[in-house]
Amino acid sequence: MKEPLPARVRVLVADDEPLVRAGIVGILGTDPAIDVIGEAGTGHEALAAARACRPDAVVLDIRMPGLSGLEVLRELRRAGPPLPCLFVTTFGEDDYVAEALRLGADGFVLKSGSPHELLLGVHAVAGGGAFFSPSVARRLLTGRRVGESGRAHDARARFDRLTPREREVLRLVGQGLTNTEIAGRLVLAEGTVKVHISSILRTTGARNRVEAALVAVHAGEA
Repeated sequence: MKEPLPARVRVLVADDEPLVRAGIVGILGTDPAIDVIGEAGTGHEALAAARACRPDAVVLDIRMPGLSGLEVLRELRRAGPPLPCLFVTTFGEDDYVAEALRLGADGFVLKSGSPHELLLGVHAVAGGGAFFSPSVARRLLTGRRVGESGRAHDARARFDRLTPREREVLRLVGQGLTNTEIAGRLVLAEGTVKVHISSILRTTGARNRVEAALVAVHAGEA
């Protein structure tokens, strides 16, 4: 009996720079498990395409003329079930990254980063996980901002309120693992992992999976 073919990931790519967009599409095309089902050069096009075809993941540029990637994310979060969004960013856009996190972005990769990170990021967010390019994570976590030590203390306090099993789950969430991968790692049913994550969100006050992952990372647990 033949093994069933793995599910393919349907991706929409939005970037206002044609060469950058073509590069992203080209990289995604090297993965036989990814199908690029649409391209958009403006935020308005991206929003319309995302609503029309409901891809498994959207790769979004943060800054686009007219309707920005942040505004696209805000609109997508207002309507229907969450659509995984992976942002491509450049150095110097930390304020945009912080706002995207607040709005519920699922991950970030650098335009100047490794193509492998883009592929990992798409698979992670499409599978229900979160993903940060290491350099983006470092900037978020080690930036010398006022209140950084207070943030770490708050994250530790929230992490310590979790049960031992929830801490195990959150550590893996912080590493970008999907529910399926966490279930396999901890030998749990996937439904049990979902229950743990719902409890983690309630206990830590995180609004989404990415905020929960940041609790683990700021607490030094991921």
